Amino acid sequence: MAKTLYDSNDIRNIALVGHSASGKTTIGEAILLKTGVTTRFGSTVAGTSTFDFEPEEIKRGGSNATAFAWCDYAGKKVNVIDTPGDGNFIYDSFTAMRGADTAVIVISAPDSVEVQTERAYAEASHLGLAKMFVINKMDKERANPAQCLADIKEELEITPVQLQIPMGAAETFKGIISVIDNKAYTFDGNSGKFKAGDIPSEYADAVQEAWEAIMEAVAETDDDLMMEYLDTMELSHEQCINALPKAIQEGKLMPVFYMAAQNLVGVEMLLDAIVKYAPSPLQRADVAIKRGDAEETLKCSADGPFAAIVIRSFIDEFSGKQNIFRILSGKVPADGNATNVRTGDVERLGTLYALRGNNRDALEQGVFGDIIAVAKLKDTKTNDTLAANADFAFKAIEYPAPMMEFNIVCKNKGEEDKLGIAVDKLIDEDPTLSKGYDELGRALTLKGMGQQHLEMAIDKMKRKFKLEVSSSLPLVAYRETLKKRVNNIEGKHKKQSGGAGQFGVCYINAYPLDRGEGFKFIDQIVGGAIPRQFIPAVEKGIVSRMESGPLAGYPVTDLAVELIDGKYHPVDSKEVAFQMAGRKAILACLAQGGVKLLEPVYKMDITIPSESVGDIMGDITSRRGRVLGMDPEHKKTIIHAICPLAEIQRYAPDLRSMTAGQGIFTMAFEGYEDVPSNLEAKIIKESPFGGAKDEDDE
Repeated sequence: MAKTLYDSNDIRNIALVGHSASGKTTIGEAILLKTGVTTRFGSTVAGTSTFDFEPEEIKRGGSNATAFAWCDYAGKKVNVIDTPGDGNFIYDSFTAMRGADTAVIVISAPDSVEVQTERAYAEASHLGLAKMFVINKMDKERANPAQCLADIKEELEITPVQLQIPMGAAETFKGIISVIDNKAYTFDGNSGKFKAGDIPSEYADAVQEAWEAIMEAVAETDDDLMMEYLDTMELSHEQCINALPKAIQEGKLMPVFYMAAQNLVGVEMLLDAIVKYAPSPLQRADVAIKRGDAEETLKCSADGPFAAIVIRSFIDEFSGKQNIFRILSGKVPADGNATNVRTGDVERLGTLYALRGNNRDALEQGVFGDIIAVAKLKDTKTNDTLAANADFAFKAIEYPAPMMEFNIVCKNKGEEDKLGIAVDKLIDEDPTLSKGYDELGRALTLKGMGQQHLEMAIDKMKRKFKLEVSSSLPLVAYRETLKKRVNNIEGKHKKQSGGAGQFGVCYINAYPLDRGEGFKFIDQIVGGAIPRQFIPAVEKGIVSRMESGPLAGYPVTDLAVELIDGKYHPVDSKEVAFQMAGRKAILACLAQGGVKLLEPVYKMDITIPSESVGDIMGDITSRRGRVLGMDPEHKKTIIHAICPLAEIQRYAPDLRSMTAGQGIFTMAFEGYEDVPSNLEAKIIKESPFGGAKDEDDE
């Protein structure tokens, strides 16, 4: 049986992060193959990947959720966290990074630094993780390592330090020079095997320059080293090797490695660097916590009381709910009891597991710094803190507002309760999902980061919960409002049907209000023209009739009503009669004063590459939007705009398409504006409500 119990000092937790299609999962699979965990190269498309094992990932051919696997290399336990790089799922990546000590930032050599690369780097820096760069796909067409280095320096505003020098690129790529070993490693085809030799003379200057950069970086980690370096401009090989881990841990040296992972080139060299230079959990930077309302930091310690953060939750069709947590203090208590700080409930941590994709290896003990899975906790979710006697919680990631939403309706009748439970479980598994309710469409709304995100969630719902749903964009919440003031409008309800009759008369004025003011009711009755007990009934009738406007059936808003006079009968006047009088009065006001449509508009902040500004501004105009301003940020530009909701319900996939996946945006409700007259007829015709009057309004 393989060893599963490791000392904390012998654990390395690495997160493979970066833009989609940079080869993160391929690197993970190469690591598992090289360390003997697997016997063949896992493939997402072929359905043999250890990391991309969900059917939705196989169908899509890429990661949509973080996956975990561990291996043993040189006596160290390496926990590999393979994260998605697609913008739809990037916050799953950010959540899982809280389990890592080192972020391995993967860059595609042909594509260089992309938008999710920058976001992953920023999040790793925010978390205080050590960082290593891997320039992958060195053997692919258009591979340009020099451009990658230049873009790392310019886009991320850091100076990367090469621990390796590539020999060639694209079709000329033949190997890697280790600056540390002072050796050239020539690789043989796609076997990953290499032959060590002397460094070719044409690379001598590049190797020397890299070595000088290493000396300068490690000198900054220690005052004595700095003094010696300033005196002699030299440090010994041994001094540099000994200082490298601290330099990487403190972020003073961000090393660069080269790989062609699909052909297993550079895998062992990366693993060597991880076990030698990446920090162990004992060297983890302090982590953010919340103690009450105060924000503090916690020093990670193996000697402290048990505390862990849940970095992933998912539902396995066969073994049920799984929670994956990273131990940031102490070890799992011997009795397995831990308190969920959010709920206050005690959870029983049963059998502990180390994950390899969807396979599990039982652990003897949950030691400090390890990443552990446990099944069937009662009410524990991603971002929760599990602890023994802790008065704090680890600070949870803040997720952005959703960028797209679908109404979802069960195809089979009687499954509505089941739908609600399924959606709640999906949100537990993926906190970037949320739910709402479309009052107009009377349907549950599933909200997410984009169309692909929502479609994948619906696919999971079908597979995991056996629920068939139909999806559609929510109805746009148009409103109707009065065009002009009208005065002294009568609402009269008189009904005689055998017994006691119904009688009520009211006279009202109505006028438009400014946008966003809603509805105002002003009681101006004097002299008892309407008894006081019936005045609320008039208002109630008006408000109820405003729920469906006469133009297209949308709610009426932004108007004031003055109740100025009325008539009553001492016997036949009742509350219901004055409600009906109010309904008829407001309907007559709307008919006489005229009605127009209003549409919801949203303020948008759109972050895009600066070279896309012209295209995006033109697109905003084509969507009837208005650009309010722009803020340049390095090579990015943030466009501030206001757009009608009807034109941007599918903006998430459209923006990604227009910017090659580099554009992101946020949106927030701004208010209502008049619908252009040339669009009113079409909206009225397509309204699912219409402006039909009920019988009592005739």
